[in-house]
Amino acid sequence: MIYRIHQLKLPLEHKPEDIKQKALTFLGLKPSDISDIFVFKRSVDARDKSRLCYIYAVDVDCNKKPVKRFRPNEAEVVVPFEYKLPEHGKKALTKPPVIIGFGPAGLFAAYILSLSGFKPVVLERGKKVEERQKDIDTFLNGGRLDPDSNVLFGEGGAGTFSDGKLNTLIKDRDGKGRFVLKTFVDFGADEDIMYDSKPHIGTDKLSLIIKSIREKIVELGADLRFESRFCDFDSDGNILKNLKYIDKNNEEKIVETGLAILSTGHSGRDVFELLDTKNVSMQSKAFAIGVRAIHPQKLINENQYGTYADQLPAAAYKLTANLDNGRSVYSFCMCPGGYVVNSSSEEGTLSVNGMSYSGRNGEYANAAIIVNVTPEDFEKEGFGNSALSGVEFQRKYEKKAYECGNGKIPVQNLKAFVEKRLCNDTEASDIEGIKDKMIKGQICFSDINDCLPVFVCESLVKGFENFDRKIKGFGADSTVLAGIECRTSSPVRIVRDESLFSTVKGLIPCGEGAGYAGGIMSAALDGIKAAERIISEYYPDYS
Repeated sequence: MIYRIHQLKLPLEHKPEDIKQKALTFLGLKPSDISDIFVFKRSVDARDKSRLCYIYAVDVDCNKKPVKRFRPNEAEVVVPFEYKLPEHGKKALTKPPVIIGFGPAGLFAAYILSLSGFKPVVLERGKKVEERQKDIDTFLNGGRLDPDSNVLFGEGGAGTFSDGKLNTLIKDRDGKGRFVLKTFVDFGADEDIMYDSKPHIGTDKLSLIIKSIREKIVELGADLRFESRFCDFDSDGNILKNLKYIDKNNEEKIVETGLAILSTGHSGRDVFELLDTKNVSMQSKAFAIGVRAIHPQKLINENQYGTYADQLPAAAYKLTANLDNGRSVYSFCMCPGGYVVNSSSEEGTLSVNGMSYSGRNGEYANAAIIVNVTPEDFEKEGFGNSALSGVEFQRKYEKKAYECGNGKIPVQNLKAFVEKRLCNDTEASDIEGIKDKMIKGQICFSDINDCLPVFVCESLVKGFENFDRKIKGFGADSTVLAGIECRTSSPVRIVRDESLFSTVKGLIPCGEGAGYAGGIMSAALDGIKAAERIISEYYPDYS
């Protein structure tokens, strides 16, 4: 019988064997009374800065009943759930399903379908991750932007060139979340992502892991077509008939299929526009925009860990404030020891994101500090109430950012932002001296007030004042801002029914771009859900 012990506290300097001894003492058992013990969850308890500790949840496989009695919140009997592929349905599928987009949702949909023998066709507009890296490096060093191969588009999706954070608020009742984490571990991730409370991989490792998963998917029989941009589809009586795509030779090709998983990511604007012309039901959706705030990682560590700052990995934070004006300001996608990166994907527009390497050992931390925007805001800006009004809202301010920065990342310190002016020579010189430690891509000293709506800028100022009371120094004059962060989530939700189909039967909107996920983990889980939908109704019969 397996007992899960909660809230086992151990000092920072503990040894691995101390976990086992603490668990045995709690249960009142001897080493011979158990057959196995493993960590289920680990986090740092930093509530008391004078006495930080680790808190563990551990699973103990016992050969006998524990001697000690305990309350349910202290320990419980658990039956670990191991994810199993669904059984095939009874309908014959005579043509392989197609997956459009190979980000986290598409990747795991392809993996699950391949493990189940369906041999899907995958259409990915971008390049393989190793080739994509070269295009990104070229762009960040001042070269041309490739609209199909950049920080947002290509194998692995936008998450590949970010921090690789794997947190999710979704309850893992069926074991799918652990399956996703275990898959990453099986293909090269460190095992601690299975139990850390805030797991991450890092872009340097994640790119290699994505490549390994791709190679396995191909080995299982999937047909992966890179540099193949989905451009159209035909339907018969509102039932999907085929898909069309433009290959790397700029030739239009057709794939006949009655089932397609649409997982194109939150920046697939041309796909949103195509669906709109085809009268596929969509809704405009709220998201958030703002800036990237950059601070010395040492400042964050000392605020979060006090005198223990040098004994723990780079600290993270999560901040939120509800303002009197009705807006919310909050941190998003915090990257400890990371960099701000130019994540533009359309000519003449500019947006930024954050990334970290696996070691998170950069000298600076950054996070998006963003303000919620709603369909009502899009309408006030003159974009009406159409499904694409949020897309046009994004474009408007990304174009302003591009113009403000002359195609480079607009940068200024917080003092200049509050005073609505450019950095003076001294301020600019201070930032220029540390720029390469904070930012990937070229910068231009600009007034970010010119890149964002007035209500967003006013809310950001109040937000920094609020956050400075929570993290001393967060609102310092020297805090560096980079703009603009505009791709926090999809501005569109593609409506799907209980069978997961859109208004075109056979077309399954999926993942972050479709408005059903927010991050690597939740997108991967939605990809699995979409794949299971196909597996549970069909069996492959391509003869």
